[in-house]
Amino acid sequence: MGIGWWLKKLFNRSKLPVNVKEIESVIGYHFKNPNLLFRSLKHRSYSQEMDGTIDRSNERLEFLGDSVFNMVVSHHLYIENPEYQEGDLTKLKSALVSKTSAAIAARKIGIDRFLLISDSEEGSGGRKRTSIIADTYEAIIGAIFLDGGIEASRIFIRKSILENVPHVLNEIQKNYKSLFLELSQGKKLGHPVYKTIDESGPDHDKLFTVEVFVRGESYGTGKGKSKKAAQQMAAKEGLSNFIEQLNDDE
Repeated sequence: MGIGWWLKKLFNRSKLPVNVKEIESVIGYHFKNPNLLFRSLKHRSYSQEMDGTIDRSNERLEFLGDSVFNMVVSHHLYIENPEYQEGDLTKLKSALVSKTSAAIAARKIGIDRFLLISDSEEGSGGRKRTSIIADTYEAIIGAIFLDGGIEASRIFIRKSILENVPHVLNEIQKNYKSLFLELSQGKKLGHPVYKTIDESGPDHDKLFTVEVFVRGESYGTGKGKSKKAAQQMAAKEGLSNFIEQLNDDE
């Protein structure tokens, strides 16, 4: 038995509990080592349930994929926007590499259908959870990078996000609150707090004004016909000011 037989056995696509060909068709990449693809889909809950440990989950691939994701998007924005200064590039990159953006791309492709999660996680709505979907997207980037290198990763990111930047940004703008929450928690500053500071107009045509705070510091205000709409507008302004402050601190 030669080395070819052992490689065939090791990478036997039919032995994996996922439809490799279908998933490859969705993400647009053919794996030389489909075990990497399988691992990239394994949430810690599934790994704990099936393997008895989280060590075989997708978390290490997510760590790698996150770095590749940031580098590819940063390079793309630098090349495509020669007129943008650091602050503009940072704001755009922060949006495009966010969990919100990754989840939007993953859902558009259909990656959420292939998540490997435990029954309990499934029952609690894990398949729809933005963080789990986004983490899996990043893990797939990591798997592609290990299997095919940086150019293969770049192609996947380009097709799933960078060729659809207007769509992705439009979807992100529908939920500035999620993006602001993600960024503030990522900086270990807790979650933004929204306070309604004014209500005006008759009951059938109210106008609400909301102010958003992080650790007691005001970052922006917003107005809307509902508290929810006003919070989104406050989050939009707050997110911009928050990113600007982070840049100044650096």
